[in-house]
Parts: sequence; C-alpha cells; structure tokens
Amino acid sequence: MAAPMAVPPFVIRTAKTTDATAIGALLRTCYTDGLKADYHPNVLAAALPIITQPKESLIRSGTYFVGDSGESHLVASGGWSWHGPVGGVAPRDTAHLRHVVVSLDYMRRGIGRVLLDHIFASARAQGVRRLICTSTITAAGFYEAMGFECRGDVALTLGPGLGFPAVQLVYDL
Repeated sequence: MAAPMAVPPFVIRTAKTTDATAIGALLRTCYTDGLKADYHPNVLAAALPIITQPKESLIRSGTYFVGDSGESHLVASGGWSWHGPVGGVAPRDTAHLRHVVVSLDYMRRGIGRVLLDHIFASARAQGVRRLICTSTITAAGFYEAMGFECRGDVALTLGPGLGFPAVQLVYDL
C-alpha cells in the first residue's frame, strides 16, 4: 500500500459555476471508487450516473463550498440546501447536508472536519438549527464521529424504481 499523500494547502471557498467540471470529477472518483465496498455493483451501475452529476442549482446556491488547493484542484466539496436531495420541504430552521466528499487521496486528514465546520457556520448564519444528512452507507461512520445522530436506514429515490440504500442522520447546530 502506498504511503498517504501529504495534504496540500487549501482554502474553503464558495463554489462557482466554473467549478462544475472539477466538482463532477471529484464526485465521480469519490463515489465510483469509494462506495465499492458497501454497494453491489448493480446498484452502483444504476446510481452512479445520477449521483455523480453536479447539481447546477446547488453550485449556484451560495451554500455549496469547495476545498481548493489552487488552480481549481479540489480536495473536497459539499454544502447545504433548504431542499433535500429529492426535493420536499422541511421546517424553516431545518436544512439538508448535500454532496459532501473528500478526495480519496486525502481522506482521514481533517479536511472533512474543516469543510463541515464551514458548512455548519454558513447554515447557522442563515438560521438553520438542524441539518438532515442522507448519507451513503460508506460515510455514515464519519458523520456519527462528527456528532450526527443516526436515525436509521432509508432508500433514497433516484428515479422510478431506483432506490439507493442510505442512512438518515441529523445534527443539531
């Protein structure tokens, strides 16, 4: 096994529409390679084309962020929105954590914690008191370590007849 790569200097900044290609590449790598241990290949084959596409509305929302180490080399991305991953509404003080990923090369080095702290501060500033997270099975342990409370297994509906196994978690800000 190769030695882990040193974490490059990076800044957390608000995502821009020009980041869409780099965000898409990060999502594809993280989800395609990172979810293999917890999901059947058939589930991934159906879900990856959907979950690896960056959402333009999310990127333009002002509440989606990237960890940029320079020249649009992204080490992480993620944010929050008032709407859940499949739509719907919640109480005005409740929002949804959205598409949080850290480059597989730099996992377990504190980047995810830095990004979540930034997301928490942004959400608090907008009056959010509770974040709902619909997590992959793979990432649920990370969120629990960050203080999220597990509410149980769910199936995220990605399309007609396409349910994606996930875990529902909440975090009170």
